[in-house]
Amino acid sequence: MAKLYLEKLKCVTTEGWSGFDEPRLVVQDRGTVWNGTVLGDRMYTVKYDCNFTGRIAVSLGEDDGPAEDDKPGKHWITDTPGERSLHFKANGAEYRLLYAVE
Repeated sequence: MAKLYLEKLKCVTTEGWSGFDEPRLVVQDRGTVWNGTVLGDRMYTVKYDCNFTGRIAVSLGEDDGPAEDDKPGKHWITDTPGERSLHFKANGAEYRLLYAVE
């Protein structure tokens, strides 16, 4: 069994015309584990951890509506130990999620 640590979310750019986004991180079988209002070029603390086996999906979405462009992406994290990042980019918004697996 591996342990996943979601540590920080870097908002590189927002898609919102107002200059802020409302992203949410969703972990497979666990639902939304973090959400908030963010500004571009800022780092936000996530601090979520869970156990998993094999691989686990992490998705980033936008809380401002159900539009398809409000889903910057889904990635699979494997149980290979180490510190890494995931890149999410869609419709002008860009994010990096820093995480670790033990």
